Amino acid sequence: MDLSEVFSDDQIAIIGCFVALASCALVAAVSFQWGPAGKASVSARNNLKMDVIREQDGESQQKKAA
Repeated sequence: MDLSEVFSDDQIAIIGCFVALASCALVAAVSFQWGPAGKASVSARNNLKMDVIREQDGESQQKKAA
């Protein structure tokens, strides 16, 4: 089945643009995952463990109650 029988020239051009954008996005996603930027973001994501300890004192509790 030939696409020119089903779609007009303008519709084929629009479909071609969407296919080109999708292929560029796929290449960008794959290169980011396998490239140095993707590896750096994974290691940075794993190193962000923070322990937050809040000290509670009696004065701050009284100020909140008032």
